[in-house]
This record gives sequence, structure tokens and C-alpha cells, in this order.
Amino acid sequence: MNQLLDSISSFLSLERLDAKVRNAYHESFLGTLVGLPYRLASSAFAKFASGKLAGYGTLLQKLSFFVVAAMIFSLWLPIFASDKEVLAIVSLAALGLYVVGSAMGGSEKRSGSAVDFLVVLFLSINVVAACASHYFQPSLKGLAKLVIYISSYFLFSAVANTPRRRLALMIAAVGGGLVAAVYGLYQYKIGVAPLATWEDPSIESQATRIYSTLGNPNLLAGYLIPLVAISCSMFMASIDARKWLFAVIAAPVSLILIAATILTGSRGGFMGIGVAMAALFAIASGWCWAKYPKSRAAIIGLAVVLPLVAAACIFVVPSMQQRVTSIFAGWQHSSNAFRLHVYQSSLQMFKDSWWIGVGTGNQAFRLAYGLYMNSRFDALGTYCVPLEIAVEAGIFALSVFAAFFLSLLGRAHLAFYSRTAGWERWLCAGMAAALFGIAAMGFVDTVFYRPQIHFIFWLIAGTLVTASLQLRSADKSAESP
Repeated sequence: MNQLLDSISSFLSLERLDAKVRNAYHESFLGTLVGLPYRLASSAFAKFASGKLAGYGTLLQKLSFFVVAAMIFSLWLPIFASDKEVLAIVSLAALGLYVVGSAMGGSEKRSGSAVDFLVVLFLSINVVAACASHYFQPSLKGLAKLVIYISSYFLFSAVANTPRRRLALMIAAVGGGLVAAVYGLYQYKIGVAPLATWEDPSIESQATRIYSTLGNPNLLAGYLIPLVAISCSMFMASIDARKWLFAVIAAPVSLILIAATILTGSRGGFMGIGVAMAALFAIASGWCWAKYPKSRAAIIGLAVVLPLVAAACIFVVPSMQQRVTSIFAGWQHSSNAFRLHVYQSSLQMFKDSWWIGVGTGNQAFRLAYGLYMNSRFDALGTYCVPLEIAVEAGIFALSVFAAFFLSLLGRAHLAFYSRTAGWERWLCAGMAAALFGIAAMGFVDTVFYRPQIHFIFWLIAGTLVTASLQLRSADKSAESP
């Protein structure tokens, strides 16, 4: 069974194509053209200082890492909920520091992978979609946002080049989420008033739904879901490494993040956290089942007890029971009915523009959506990430993004079962579970496109790719005589 999973993961991860993609890039005209400015700058720095700037280049690369860590920690700040341009500026500044440092001869090097090819291909398809769109100018704005997010993937994968750095970035992300969660719990204590009508009063009674500094409970849930999985994996890593102090810290942090996610009252959040925790439990159970046979009875017991405890918690609390059961209310719930109307209109948009989409970004979507929407059901997006990608950039963009997502899961599996992973295997497991949680919520909401979640997603993607590359390389080195 493990061999079959390894074979599937190796295929999905495209790991065997890494060297071929790197060689093809360096030998291609496109690679030469793209790398020309960098090589000219490196040559100029080398002639100017005869290699003396290399130390300063390394310093700039290290500074880039600290800027990234500070940005990831600060995603909870209220200013970033309203002013998204600041995050774009910070991200581009960090990327600029790293590139300039590298051109100056900095010691940190980034290794390419076949996953990079999928990312660039996804961007290229969106460039074509934007240029071919009837809404050219709005599409260019959406494309600019996508360029910033994808450039952050390359930045994150470059700076997360050691296990300690990867752990530090995850700690920064969880630390920021902890601040948001604690403030959210304070809101629950004081019974904060809602900023909008989020419930259907004909089906469910109003309850306090926290939104912390982000102004939207669904956004807060989407932000916290991946951090719940990562913080729980940190607890597992602490136990595995016998770092009891870290375990004592990670356990309550995880509980706080879980509580805050539940108190958002977000139905998509319930789905996301349920899937993320189930995925993490399945990964941990599979590992312990094979390595610790005596734990099998406990695993079976937990697999039975934990769902029963979750179900009991849902049905003991009336407001939570109403929120969960409303998921299955269909057209009878106003929020469900709204989404179903949007799905119908969006699917018709996709049918009419399935080849290359209506254009990148939500502005292009809204302009096109006005031609298809049912009256009274205006929307900012499709409320379904796969459908959003398909509507904006067509079937090829959706296919490439799906391949990219599966490749990340494949890399996570290979990294988890690496013989040299040590405690970091659990960090990779947490990131894989986080991806499952993000995907689950992404099927029913598009808060995924908000920077608080989008940057976390690309951070996980870049970190997983780099971790997998390094761990698999270490495995091969250990095998060679």
C-alpha cells in the first residue's frame, strides 16, 4: 500500500521532471531572455567590486527573509483588511531585496522545480485570458494582482531554504493568527454586534459571530483554518522531537485557534476545519499504524470517538446545530439560495467562455456577470474557487491549477515519508492538511482570494516545494556510498 501511494505521489509531484525542467529553462531562448537582465546586473556588480559585494548580497537576502516573516505575522492587522496595496508593496520590496542580493553574489540559491513550470504556465494562461478579454483594462488589474501573488510563491520558496526558516515562517503565521483569534474570543465575550446580516432569521436564531480585526467571519475562518492544521502539526512535531516546552505552548495555541474558527459561525469554515483535521488525523494515523503497531487500537478508538464528540458538540449547542443543519437546507436557506443562483449564472458564463474565460480578476468577472445574473443576485465572485478560475481564465487554467494543487500534495507525501525528515515531517503534514482545509472551504466561498488567505496559500506552496526538494536530495545523498 505504501509503495502504491509513493508511486502515485511521485507521479503527481512531477519530481522526476525537476532536472529536465531546469535544464530546459536554462537552454531555452525564453530562459536566456528572462535571465538576461539578472546576468547583466550580476556581471556589473562583479566588475564594480570584484566579488566584495557578496557579503552584502547575503545580508540583503537575509533581510528579505525577515521582511517576509514580519509580513506573514502582520496579516491580521486591520489596515490590511482595507488597504491591500500595502501588502503588495511589502511583498515586492522583499522580492526586490532577494533578487538584488542574489545579483550581488549572495550565498543563498534557489532551486527550480517542475512545480515552477506549472505556476508559470498558469500565469501565462491568465495573461492570454486578460489580453483576450472584452474587459481588457479591468483584466489587467486582476492580472497585476495575480503577478504579485505568484511572485510571492517564488519569494517564499527562495527564503524558506532551511528547516529552521521554514519553522520560523510557520510560527510567524500561527503567531499572527493567535493574535486575531484572541481578539475574536474577546469579541465573543462582549457579544460584539454583527457588521452585516449573516444569518437567515427564518431558519436560525442570531448568535454572536466573531470576525476579529478582519471585519468578516468567513474571512477570519478562512484565515485561521490552515493555521489550525499547522499549529496542531507543530504540537505533533514537538512530541516527536521530545521538546516538551514547545508542546506545552503549541497545545493551547491550537485550542484557541480551533475555538475562534468555530465561533466565526462560518459554515464554510466548519467544512474547512473538519476536512483539515480529518486529513491531519489520517496522515498521523497512517504513520503511527505502520511504525507503532501497539497504537492501532487507540487509532481505531479515536477514529470512532472523535466524530461522535464533534457531533455531540454540534447538537448540544443550538446555534451551532442550526448553522450546521442549514448547510443541507438547500433553497430554503437564503444564503444557500443566493449561492445556488450565482452558481447557475456562473456555470452559464463558463459554458459561453470555456476556452479562455471572461478575463482575470473580480472586476472583469463582475462586468461579465451582469449579463448573466438573475435579478437581485449580484455577486463579487462565483463563491467557488474552481468555478472562479474556470470562469475567469477557462478550462486550461483550471486544469493547470488542479495539477499544481495535486503536485503540492504529492510533494507533501514524499517529504513526510522522507528518511531524513525528522520532526519536519509533521510540519509538512500540517501544511498538507492546511491545503485540504483551504480547498474544502474554497468549494463554497471565494474568500480564498483575499490577501490574508492567498498569501498563506502561496507560503505553504513555496515552503512545501522547497522542503520536498531538500529532503529528497538528502535522501539520495544518504543512499549513495
